[in-house]
Amino acid sequence: MASTLQDVLLRVKEGADIVQIVGQYVPLKRAGSKYLGVCPFHNDRHPSMNVNPRMGIYKCFACGAGGDAIKFVQEFERVGFVEALRLVAAKAGIAIPEGLAFGDKEGSDKTAAVVQANQIALQVYVESLDKNPAMTEYLKERGLNRETVKHFQIGYAPESPDVILQRAQAKQVPTAAFVEAGILGESGGRVFDRFAGRLMFPIFNLSGRVIAFGGRIPPGKDGPKYINSPESPLYQKSRVLYGFNFARQAIDHSGEAVIVEGYMDLVSLWQAGVHNAVAVCGTALTQEHAKTLTRFARKVYLFFDGDVAGRNAVRRSLEPLLTQGVEIRVPVLPESEDPDSYMRKNSLETLQALFASAEDLPDFLMKGGMRSRGKTVETLSPEEKDAMLKEASEVLKHNPSVEVREEHLQNLRKRLGLRPAVTRAQPFRSVGNAGPSSGPGGSLAPTARVPGLFLPGATLSVRSEAVREWQLLQLLLSYPDLVRSAAEKMDLGWFSDERVRDLFDHALALLAEKGELSLREFRERVPDSLQEALASLEIAEGDPPDRIARLLADCAAAVESRYLRESLGTAAPEQHAGIKKRIQELNTKKP
Repeated sequence: MASTLQDVLLRVKEGADIVQIVGQYVPLKRAGSKYLGVCPFHNDRHPSMNVNPRMGIYKCFACGAGGDAIKFVQEFERVGFVEALRLVAAKAGIAIPEGLAFGDKEGSDKTAAVVQANQIALQVYVESLDKNPAMTEYLKERGLNRETVKHFQIGYAPESPDVILQRAQAKQVPTAAFVEAGILGESGGRVFDRFAGRLMFPIFNLSGRVIAFGGRIPPGKDGPKYINSPESPLYQKSRVLYGFNFARQAIDHSGEAVIVEGYMDLVSLWQAGVHNAVAVCGTALTQEHAKTLTRFARKVYLFFDGDVAGRNAVRRSLEPLLTQGVEIRVPVLPESEDPDSYMRKNSLETLQALFASAEDLPDFLMKGGMRSRGKTVETLSPEEKDAMLKEASEVLKHNPSVEVREEHLQNLRKRLGLRPAVTRAQPFRSVGNAGPSSGPGGSLAPTARVPGLFLPGATLSVRSEAVREWQLLQLLLSYPDLVRSAAEKMDLGWFSDERVRDLFDHALALLAEKGELSLREFRERVPDSLQEALASLEIAEGDPPDRIARLLADCAAAVESRYLRESLGTAAPEQHAGIKKRIQELNTKKP
């Protein structure tokens, strides 16, 4: 029987390990039954994204981002639904049948053909390098061995686009996809390769899929030194760091990252044994780059050319990194050197010594200020020193920590030979950090009063009298086998919070139908209006059965008792005695 899209979707969602998938993009730490990480979808400085493996969802209560593994990959990689589904399926080891009909979703996915175009071009470029002895020899002269060339899949773009066009026709990929990817160009009815005659450096996303190219002109040819792919549905240069797919694990392990400016700089460092380096792709370092990198690194080395242009590039890179609150170091090269040339002349031990003596931020700012004035510390006037402090303050203001800013300035004052300033730390508030507020319909206080009921950062508005109802729902979802029998005897009318009542009803219905409660399937059945409430609830685990039984009895008694007390106002007088008797029983009942 042929698989349908719904069949494949269910297999992927059930088979995908969301912790493993999200963890490829964001470092996660276990916290009870869930995992926490810094949210990649807003300027998050503290872990505010929750990943729930039992439900198969992620949720950030700061910016509202949330969904399943497919949604995460779709948002992070900025690809369409179909491409995200394929990526997650590949990560989960689930095969998608050939010829599967995606319906309207495939029509809305504009990236699939561009993905194929990039992959075809990569294959052609790698094969063409092997057939070009001159380019192979040039790479050897630049010090690159065969293993390094193969690792980075460096290639060569032939002068004619014929091979690419033939492969495209064989695989039924339209020429327009290659044009949109920036691989081919069209002029006067003629199709040409934009990178013709260049060494090719493929740029990969974190999943290891080629999304763009950088082309370097070989010696003896005229033209710009580098040509980079234009932006496309897959590639935004302000977000992508060259080599990050290779370096992520080393950066995560060491907590340190090295940023360089050129493809060859990075490749040379990698070959020498420096595996935590990344490069910008023909643009200055951006806030998006810094956010991506500092999810894994707490210390960053800016390893740029030793000339004036390199020092200026370091200066421009400070603001986005400072905004993320990371420690910054600047290894200083001789004026005539770049990281690639330096690495070809020196050993790894020499490089490590250079990094060990790297300038910290006060040193870099001080030496830059002296260099621009043509002075030494001894020849600076008091007015010039004061001006340098003000210039440094303008740079350091981007760091969100008052304490770090003041320590850097105090160090700078000391190195300039000035007396330490008397400072008084002021509380720092980030823009938009207005603190918690109550939403309509009740206070958020119950979240604080009942630890473990709601996820940290959840902004769900819950009335204090409904807390026990939420605890009952938590027990049912967390321990359905132990709670089901008691839950089925409860009257849904007891619940004052409609969200609890509806979620409880959906859970009991699934239990009745399937005989078990899969949280992933349960989430799929819950309407959109209840997804926020469900995502806010902590799913418990590991409680001993006797504790579960006591809490279940206490919560059920409290919920029924509150309902009965409120019903006294509308019940017939002859019913009052029976209601009061039941309330008294509940108040004295022991589990």
